[in-house]
Amino acid sequence: FFIAGAPVTPRLLMSKAKVREAEEVLDLLMEEDPDLVNDEIEVLQRSCRMDIPRDEHGGVPFFSAQNLKPLFIMCCIMILQQLTAINAVLADSNRIFKDIGFLEPRVCTAGMSAAFLLFTFGSAALTDKAGRKLLLVVFAVLIAFSLGLFALAGFLNKGLHMALLTLSLGSYVFSFSMAWGSIPWVLSGELFTVENQGRAISIVSGVNWTFNFLTVFTWPLLTDALTPKWVFLMYSVCMILGAVFVGVFLPETKGLTLHQVTDLFAADSPQYITVVHRVSNANESSSGTLRGGRTTQCAQPHTF
Repeated sequence: FFIAGAPVTPRLLMSKAKVREAEEVLDLLMEEDPDLVNDEIEVLQRSCRMDIPRDEHGGVPFFSAQNLKPLFIMCCIMILQQLTAINAVLADSNRIFKDIGFLEPRVCTAGMSAAFLLFTFGSAALTDKAGRKLLLVVFAVLIAFSLGLFALAGFLNKGLHMALLTLSLGSYVFSFSMAWGSIPWVLSGELFTVENQGRAISIVSGVNWTFNFLTVFTWPLLTDALTPKWVFLMYSVCMILGAVFVGVFLPETKGLTLHQVTDLFAADSPQYITVVHRVSNANESSSGTLRGGRTTQCAQPHTF
């Protein structure tokens, strides 16, 4: 019911030359601020004029480099989300709490789930301020550290073992919730062009659920064969490699609009941050007039 009332995206409307409808949607989203709306219309016009190969429907082809690059990155990030071993740890949480010494492990498991929820709200507050890439890298390292503590606990005597398990579990819940629980899904909605989002996100979700199944299914097999401490160590190494992958391949999307983000993956563009701003009247300006008689100015990408 609520989805049925959602507006069509301005980018899609502009690609079909429906400028007035795009302005109305932007008015709604930007609280009728004419300067912001006109700025955004200019950037959308520039984006629609870019010389990017398009399919018969006027969209970017699904199997183009502009779409396959973010698809590869997002599939890897979803695999890494499952390699945090979050679902395996949740499935095995009763045993972990018994090892720590809690008498009611199921109550503790419920409390851990509540902590996940609480910290996820903290992630929502930080994502736009600190940036997606920074949070993923920092908390991938912290998850690796937490999993390493899980592994180290297996080598210690019972007293230190219980204390270290308690510390590592708290650190692990906090680290996962603050970044890897929510940000991969945020990125899924940002990296793909409008016309390819449906198919791309379906593939990304399929990869996520496939590795969700594989990690949970193989967890008891691996712990029986290698013992839990070595399995935790293995996943810790995976997260260190994941932090490196994110740092190298994922562009920062903080502060960028959807079309600016997708422009980062254009076939002839390197991976850099694009900042689009209004240029002075002395610079080249595009033709046409926006509401209020204001002349459109060409928005140019600057790289650094």
